[in-house]
Amino acid sequence: FPRVNFQGVDMARKRNTGTEAKIKEAFTALLREKGFDAMTVSDIARTAGINRGTFYMHYMDKFDLRQQLIDNATMDLRDILTPPAIASHATQPDRHVSTLDVIAPQAILRALQYVKNDAAFFDAISQSGQDMRMYDETKTILKKMLEDNAARMRVKPTLGGLPATYGYEIVVSSVTSIIWLWIRRGFLETPEAITKYIELNKRLSPVALLR
Repeated sequence: FPRVNFQGVDMARKRNTGTEAKIKEAFTALLREKGFDAMTVSDIARTAGINRGTFYMHYMDKFDLRQQLIDNATMDLRDILTPPAIASHATQPDRHVSTLDVIAPQAILRALQYVKNDAAFFDAISQSGQDMRMYDETKTILKKMLEDNAARMRVKPTLGGLPATYGYEIVVSSVTSIIWLWIRRGFLETPEAITKYIELNKRLSPVALLR
């Protein structure tokens, strides 16, 4: 897969400039060092090299800081994984489109590159156990991506004969679980390698993996 320049990283860079970037770096470091419960606003301000008043100009407390950082990351992932509609698919069906293409590998790759670009934050959030809301939101985003792309491409995934509710859950859970395992293992593989694993996973049943 080629390297991709995408808007998500630019959005994060624009948002995380100056004081907010220092606060995020301090929060990330303290989360790994002390854990969320033990850190205080004074710890964050001191580590960031700012005073408490400056911190409170941006966030109400450490809970608000954590929530905003997670919300920002989730928003960026949503923007990356839900690109604008493709006109050619919207106007006529593509006989060459497979249901396997509904979760676009390029969108997955862009999301993985975004996560790797902010590896310290995602690693700290996942290791602290504060990432389950982001995990669930990613599943929701992927499900919407699957449904929207299927409608755009005029294809109806068979889902192995399962009701759509269960079929979609299996598909998006497997993709999200691979991504989160990669994060929790410390990004040992490249985003390109994980994208390939996800593509292989789309073509193999769980039973086939055990043969």
